[in-house]
Amino acid sequence: MFDEMLPFLTALIIGLLIGIEREQSKGQNNINPILGARTFSLLALIGVLSAFLNNDIIVIIVGIFISIVILASHIHWSHEKTSWHVGSTTAIAAMLTFVLGFLANSHSQIALMLAVVLFGFLLLKSRLHTFAHTKITKQEMTAALTFLVSAFIILPMLPRDFIDPWQLIHPTRIWILFVIIAGIEFSSYIALRTFGTNWGILITGLLGGFASATATTLNLAQRSKEKTVQILVLSSGIILAEVSSLLMQIIVLSIIAPDVSMQLFLFLAAPAFMGVICATILLFTRADKNLSSEFNLEIKNPISLKSTAIFALLISIGLIIIALATRWFGELGVYITSAIGGAVSLRVVTFSVSELASSGEILISVAALSILLAMAINMFVRLGIIYRVGGLQLFLYCAFFFFIMLVSGIFIYFLNLGQIFESNLNRINSF
Repeated sequence: MFDEMLPFLTALIIGLLIGIEREQSKGQNNINPILGARTFSLLALIGVLSAFLNNDIIVIIVGIFISIVILASHIHWSHEKTSWHVGSTTAIAAMLTFVLGFLANSHSQIALMLAVVLFGFLLLKSRLHTFAHTKITKQEMTAALTFLVSAFIILPMLPRDFIDPWQLIHPTRIWILFVIIAGIEFSSYIALRTFGTNWGILITGLLGGFASATATTLNLAQRSKEKTVQILVLSSGIILAEVSSLLMQIIVLSIIAPDVSMQLFLFLAAPAFMGVICATILLFTRADKNLSSEFNLEIKNPISLKSTAIFALLISIGLIIIALATRWFGELGVYITSAIGGAVSLRVVTFSVSELASSGEILISVAALSILLAMAINMFVRLGIIYRVGGLQLFLYCAFFFFIMLVSGIFIYFLNLGQIFESNLNRINSF
């Protein structure tokens, strides 16, 4: 009995959910629509009953009748514009309520999930309007279009196999990497643009690190000249930006090389974990407990056609160079190219060495040490920026905590050295 009544109960919940939200929105813009909580509940029940009767003629007649009633109830004369006006939001919500009620007869769970989504859109209507008009620029809309085209048009069209005789360039894997990283960077960038940087330096440093760790480090270091901001607070923000960068590498590793990700995971996770601990220690040892100091974080839009092409080119070149250096100069070639690559982009090195380790080109131990080496060089580059822009005191604080983070990764390397060699032997035997 309950199973038979479940679609009707679901429809009733959907109608009440949407109807109550629309009931609260009555009276806005001097408009008082006749459809309220009871009417929306009846619309959903009519929809589920129409589906339950399973008669095409009844469904068509009821659908046409409901559409006419909904449109007629939302057409009104606007005295300000001296023209007829249609309250489209509530009218469309009413039609969707009828459709969701119809859907509830066969797919109750899906209908309820869609109703929650609709409820969210209606509830956030004013915020969405504000965001569309004031919080996002045309340049950012172009960036969003670039990302969507990259993810849903270009990606499915790329070859799903290696395109070179050396089995190095896999367009789909490279482009997936771009889509994931660009998505995270753009989401963090939009979050900072939307909500501002008045959450405090710590959270801004963490989010800004996902968008651009280098730009965040530069902006935070520039604030060291202000007397109102403590060096310890700035150091913690810079550390969290570095943590975000390491978390990005973990995501890259888990997506691109899942078969070796667990063996290389700790070499990135340990420094990130130590970074969080260091930032927490600074949080509790600072003199001023107020972290809500607002500042302008100047981070450029991370997605554009130019940056997309440069990213894909860097990944391809980095992979080819490291692979060729491995074949020509052995392990020494990997370490040298990883060190040089770390000065430019840590994620390029992480992707390249994890790909080579996954394919058996290099050993897990070589990949792990290459990542640590690239991480160290990358930190040295950031410390150079900090020293030049933020001064000696900020440099010393950041250098101390960066050193702790790096040592934790090296410690994990020597701690797991026996397991790494055992894993290398197993991989060699399997090949």
